[in-house]
Amino acid sequence: MRALLFLIASLFAYSVWAQDPNVYLNNFDAKVYSLKTKGVQDFVVDIESSKLTRQLNDQMIFGKVENVIFRTYWTANPERLAIEIIGLPEGFKEIKEELKLSVMSILDALIPPTTLQRFAGYKFQVGASAKQFTATDTTGIAAVQNYIFKFDDQDRLVSVIGKKVVGELEITPKFEKESFADGKWVLRSLKTANTEQGQTFTVIKDLAYGNHQGMGVLSRLKVTTEQTSTSKGSKQLILEESYEFKNYKINAGESLKYFLGEGPKTSK
Repeated sequence: MRALLFLIASLFAYSVWAQDPNVYLNNFDAKVYSLKTKGVQDFVVDIESSKLTRQLNDQMIFGKVENVIFRTYWTANPERLAIEIIGLPEGFKEIKEELKLSVMSILDALIPPTTLQRFAGYKFQVGASAKQFTATDTTGIAAVQNYIFKFDDQDRLVSVIGKKVVGELEITPKFEKESFADGKWVLRSLKTANTEQGQTFTVIKDLAYGNHQGMGVLSRLKVTTEQTSTSKGSKQLILEESYEFKNYKINAGESLKYFLGEGPKTSK
């Protein structure tokens, strides 16, 4: 009898857990591979874009530059992030800050926030099925008022659909299992399609991984941006950009030294 009561209580607890969106989403994030879930506390990495270097040389804002490096510092506790630019002359502070912002837009591939962090300000509720959840804006200021999250039978996130006053936003991640990931899901691509007033802007991020200190690390990120229109005679526009992630220093204390003011600061 006692065993039966324990089984009923366990099933009830599981049912409650299964219906709690926050618990479900946190459990999903814990199954996604990243340097965070790998237990990394401190790292430095150099981010390079040959296309950006060519563009800067074409514009001749800084004269002739050999290679532009965005040295990225990150610590887990407390979580801090900073970017220093290497390869450019001193000065030009405002332009450098704009360049840093352009790199910030890709850092979620390197240091992904959790689902709840990414959608802070939204209230999650159970959706139409056990593998579906809705998120509603609680601030009243978000451009997207509602999202629908869909998971497959393996608890992988397969799509996020955002409902706007005008248009729709759809996010489609692709996860795979990799030998370096200790059984966790590895993000291999992320497609974001934003449709509004007959125009669709699609951004596709393709991720490649390498090995450093025996662990999988992001080595290359290809970003493809497409613009299409339903207007007669309009042409599809496609832009591509690739970023290389090199010279990792993991758990060596280099970022901690940087934030304590003991490391080099190369961008003025």
